[in-house]
Amino acid sequence: MKISITTPTIRPDMMKIVADSLAKQDFDGEWEWLVGSPAHLEEEMKQAIGDVPFRFIPEPPKNKGDFYNLNKCWNSLFRQSKGELIVNIVDGLWFPPDVLSNLWLQFVANPKACITTVGNQYEVVNGRLEVLIWKDPRMRLDQGSFYQVNYPEMELCLASIPKQAIVDCKGIKEKWDEFAALSEKEMCARMEKFGYTLWIDQAIVYKAIYHLRIGGNSEWDKHYFEGCEYMEYCMNQVNQERELLGDL
Repeated sequence: MKISITTPTIRPDMMKIVADSLAKQDFDGEWEWLVGSPAHLEEEMKQAIGDVPFRFIPEPPKNKGDFYNLNKCWNSLFRQSKGELIVNIVDGLWFPPDVLSNLWLQFVANPKACITTVGNQYEVVNGRLEVLIWKDPRMRLDQGSFYQVNYPEMELCLASIPKQAIVDCKGIKEKWDEFAALSEKEMCARMEKFGYTLWIDQAIVYKAIYHLRIGGNSEWDKHYFEGCEYMEYCMNQVNQERELLGDL
């Protein structure tokens, strides 16, 4: 198996656009699609995705005090994946038909590269992603279209990570489910300690459906700023090459 696509989601209504984009990929190698979601949403996922083959992976239950369940879900998908390369694609994303083939070629050229991509968020009007709501601040071309970045630039909306990198760092720390965002950045910082490098590909541009934050803005912001404090602790540990393993 060459590529495992992972999609953690709680939004069946935002999966058709991903399925349609995957159906149009020009990659001629073997790939699989793993969708992680609460067990009660399995039938809705099947109906939304349609004919594109996928494996449904029920997400683990939340722990007391959790805000998210994203990180436990990610680790569940990583455990079940069979591909040499993990390509994470979140729900609500349109992406070009050459994404998988391009990310695979980059992996073959550099098996130690973790690659993030860029994209804006749009409101859907008349079935089309037309009204720009949020512009990705990482989008820039003054350094070329492909270059190394630091861990804060890493987003997993559409990104590729060698499976071995996830195995080496033991995936994500599931304590991150107590907070909002930042978990993938911390994982990537730990991956660097195992000899992996972080890159951004400005030539791969996706379009995302705008959606509201889980819990609403005030609740999300509260958990985000709490996460910033935990991030500071984690990075102090990483800089001392301590606590480098996640919960995979």
